[in-house]
Amino acid sequence: MYDFKIKDAAYDVEAIRKEFYRGKGLNAVKRLEKNGFSAYYAEDCSEAGKILLSLIPDNSTIGVGDSHTVYALDLDDELRRKGCTAIPNIAALNLHSYRSESYGYIKAPTREEARAILAEYLTSNVFLLGANAITMKGEIVNVDGVGNRIAGSLYGADRIIVVAGVNKLVPDENAARERIRFIAAPMDNLKYGDTCACVQTGICPSCGSPKRICNITSIIHKKPIESDFHVIIVGEELGF
Repeated sequence: MYDFKIKDAAYDVEAIRKEFYRGKGLNAVKRLEKNGFSAYYAEDCSEAGKILLSLIPDNSTIGVGDSHTVYALDLDDELRRKGCTAIPNIAALNLHSYRSESYGYIKAPTREEARAILAEYLTSNVFLLGANAITMKGEIVNVDGVGNRIAGSLYGADRIIVVAGVNKLVPDENAARERIRFIAAPMDNLKYGDTCACVQTGICPSCGSPKRICNITSIIHKKPIESDFHVIIVGEELGF
């Protein structure tokens, strides 16, 4: 008898995955560039971090939208070395969030100081965020509960940078919406400890919960006029 082994038929899955991600990511970059964005493909978080740091001028104020893709790059120390100040979304509070006890907000001692932080956040040198989905037509799709991330991504900052893993790439706008309903929204609700219907059923049924986080949708079809807009696609699965 021959001594056959099951694994003799196996291929290098990691190499196949890496090649697939690269091809898909580079095609997305081409579509984004066609839509006017400055776009880049990074093989991994390390390379993405280097690209991102090269796009952030020294001594910048950086508004940061809630993004586990951005958190995965772990850039706090490098940004401090560049003399930068990063303002997280939980510190950029409007009046209602300043009065709220939810979501672990970092509150300035006075409302006036909080207002100044919010103004810096929305008119920062660089606004940095992730994406819920990026279509293979070169569109950026985000859904917010409060709207601070979307607001910062549209107007006010000198430079806007979106970072997204290849898991955020989808064929078109409909697929983007489905990805958000089926993956991003339920996982975000789990993060916040909310028991919306999407957590219980696995898909967003357009619920009426007061804690609903699918309240505001932005679709950036092409680079906004007179904006400095960059997108980094990372060849790893990152964030929600």
